Amino acid sequence: MSSEVKANKLSPATGTALQISDSGDTTTIPSGATLDVSSATMTGFTIPSGQTLTVASGGTITNSGTATGFGEDNTPSFSAYPSGGVACSASTWTKVSLQTERWDTDSAFDSTTNYRFTVPAGEGGKYVFHYAVTNTGLDDNESLNVALYKNGSRENNGYTWQYSANTNKYINIVASVVLDLSATDYIELWTMQNENETRSVEAAYTYLTGFKLAGV
Repeated sequence: MSSEVKANKLSPATGTALQISDSGDTTTIPSGATLDVSSATMTGFTIPSGQTLTVASGGTITNSGTATGFGEDNTPSFSAYPSGGVACSASTWTKVSLQTERWDTDSAFDSTTNYRFTVPAGEGGKYVFHYAVTNTGLDDNESLNVALYKNGSRENNGYTWQYSANTNKYINIVASVVLDLSATDYIELWTMQNENETRSVEAAYTYLTGFKLAGV
């Protein structure tokens, strides 16, 4: 049985709440019709799976609360640095222990044991890494190497020489790289200097920062 009600206005009999349909019913606004809520507030509105909500040209979506599920962002993201100096033996690759985190959005950086970033499940993609190492006490014509290791193998490295005739100079290397990573891949920061004795990595100028690129 079907029927049609024609009226210019529907108002609640009591109070201020008007209900249209019961739970489980379907209320349809046919193609070509317009539901105008420009002067009202709509709450609890759900777009069914497979349907599209279109915001017309000139329209605006304003978020006054928490927005979730709107596209991608640049996470996972992290930044870590040493809590103190890191001793580096001569001519030996040494992993830089990064015990202090500035941030770690997905708890994907291990700052207590392995000092590495591990790609979380479902987060494979292209990642940008910025890294820097500063070493102290290098003499004339001594060198400093800095590298990112992927899954235990050297993946990307920067290199410089100390040409000054003075001794005990600071050398700083800053580098960036984009890497294609899969879930469970891990990244570590390593360094090597060829002074004839152990030297120290300076915590204040040493760090590893990374984030996932969105939309690529």
